[in-house]
Amino acid sequence: MLSSIQFALKFLKYKIFAKHKKGHGIHSPFVFDLINNVFKDRKVDNDLAKIFLLHHKYKHSKQALIFDEKGAGTHQQTKSKLKSRNNQNIQKISTTEGKIIRNSSVTKKYGALIYRLVKYFNPENILEIGTSVGISTLYIAQGAPESKFTTIEGVEEKIQIARKLTRAEHLQNIEFICNDFDSGIPKILKKFNTLDFIFFDGNHTQEATESYFHLCLKKAHNNSVFIFDDIHWSSDMERAWNTIKKHEKVSVSIDLFRLGILFFKPEITKGHYKIKF
Repeated sequence: MLSSIQFALKFLKYKIFAKHKKGHGIHSPFVFDLINNVFKDRKVDNDLAKIFLLHHKYKHSKQALIFDEKGAGTHQQTKSKLKSRNNQNIQKISTTEGKIIRNSSVTKKYGALIYRLVKYFNPENILEIGTSVGISTLYIAQGAPESKFTTIEGVEEKIQIARKLTRAEHLQNIEFICNDFDSGIPKILKKFNTLDFIFFDGNHTQEATESYFHLCLKKAHNNSVFIFDDIHWSSDMERAWNTIKKHEKVSVSIDLFRLGILFFKPEITKGHYKIKF
């Protein structure tokens, strides 16, 4: 993980040098339409407003969580040594629901973007890798309430909170799976012929991110959308993003600093865009 100063400097560089906020200079009609119809959209409809309220409420939650963290997480954590039943030392993570949401979940700005992207592309089959406590899950599910949506998380305590959040919005289209990603993702992929929309927010290491990408790529098609969270969170994630976006099947990549978006349309001109958002 980058230090706070390193991350801030990277973000400042992005803000200074990223272009195309209004679509000027974009020669791809597909990307131009995406900027003007989705990225620039700031309207808050009733469904999005309801998610904002829940997001705000749970961001201040004091509910304590103690769990085993799996993979490379993205939030600050307090580690403590506890005794297991067989009297061996095990390392646990002690934090609060609200702290997880503040430090690792998508912000309202990016959550709203994910919601609008889902509504814009209207995917039927959706996969989320890394449910956490369900904030991004809410934005995705509310954007496509009729979709077949599967989300996987390795920590049962987090899934329980995610279930509570989605029940509050009466979202019935979500299948929650508690499993480690390495064994769980291949099992999930067997259930789908194709996947239309995938949000990668799991193990934030280069090896894992590239591995999950290649597994999911087998289910991609012309209209699939892949979104990666925290692409500049660490040197590992930056290397993964730079490798993935150059894959021969990727036609367009968009770098929004926090999120990286991939498209697989062979009929459009290849391009890699860093867009100010």
